Amino acid sequence: MDTEEMLQLKVRLLTEGARLPEGEWKGRSGGAGPVGSRYFLLPNGRTCGIPIRTGKQADLFGSASLEPTGDPSVWLYDDSIQLIVVPKPKFYDLRTKEGLAYSSIALLHGDRTLATTVYQSCRYWSDGSQCKFCTIPFSYLSGDTVLEKAPEDIVEVVIAAQKEGLIDDVLLTTGTPAAPDMGCKRLIETITAIHGASDIPIAVQFEPPVRHAMIREVAKAGAVAVGIHIESADDSVRQEMCPGKHQFGSLDFYKKSWRYALKYFKRGHVSTFVLHGLGEDVQDTLNFVDELSKLGVMSVVAPVRPSRGSQLADYVPPYVGDLAGSIDFYKNIGRILYTHGLNPKETAAGCHKCGGCTPIQEAYDWAAAQKL
Repeated sequence: MDTEEMLQLKVRLLTEGARLPEGEWKGRSGGAGPVGSRYFLLPNGRTCGIPIRTGKQADLFGSASLEPTGDPSVWLYDDSIQLIVVPKPKFYDLRTKEGLAYSSIALLHGDRTLATTVYQSCRYWSDGSQCKFCTIPFSYLSGDTVLEKAPEDIVEVVIAAQKEGLIDDVLLTTGTPAAPDMGCKRLIETITAIHGASDIPIAVQFEPPVRHAMIREVAKAGAVAVGIHIESADDSVRQEMCPGKHQFGSLDFYKKSWRYALKYFKRGHVSTFVLHGLGEDVQDTLNFVDELSKLGVMSVVAPVRPSRGSQLADYVPPYVGDLAGSIDFYKNIGRILYTHGLNPKETAAGCHKCGGCTPIQEAYDWAAAQKL
């Protein structure tokens, strides 16, 4: 496949999703990031967290079939494209001394990133002002994970994953606690613990803290990349979809946080999620991504994924039925990233390094091939 075909495939998979045979595991059902997916390697060797859809939702999104073949590692998408399944890690079956399953502490994202939500709750759920696409408490409430991961347990899983030869970087996320540090202190404790046993690159994600100096402290602890997520470039969409975050932090406050972070993290190693499909103005989004790219902030642009349990469980994104429009949008994202020299795979850690839930790497590769 050439770069254009790869971009088309990745965008199609992430927007339309796929149907699995009855009884196949459909991915985790709750958590801080995109859920309900299975990881597969695409023909370009990169991963895709394919949304798994069933029933009426699969019909609505136009999800094609994804079927196993005689080779257990090879699956066939839409009866025509071979994908390689990312196998279940062996360390998932291990337990800590206290009996906690390693898989309840951290999970493999993509095929080379170990990720964990250090604090599996968020203050905005207490008053109903949570992000409408969020499912952060459900994996905890279902017993699939624990409310707060102990640093020493995370270290244990990191070492096991490294011994298995599975990971190149670690991603630490957190729900927002009712504290002005926005969870940074927990992250600092965990970074310090990991670096006491390993020199693996660590990325972190958190809401911008009240005191920007906390971002510096996270960098001093040893994080090499940071994600501070605005969610949408359209302020009216952000107000509707992320009422708690919108009330807490204005766009100007986020911009100040990114600029401050760039004092302590390399260009391209400060990132923000920008969700595609919430009803935002496309041109405004492109202008926003261009503005941030000039600064050196990596926009992780990803299709919103309506998830069971969230307030958007039955939401139909405007990208449904408009694959050509989505591909054109991501081509423009690729042009912007290429113009400003922001290549996701050249970063050390984080969601943009994994790339399972976003087509920005394929968009960048397409633009680079076109020399746009």
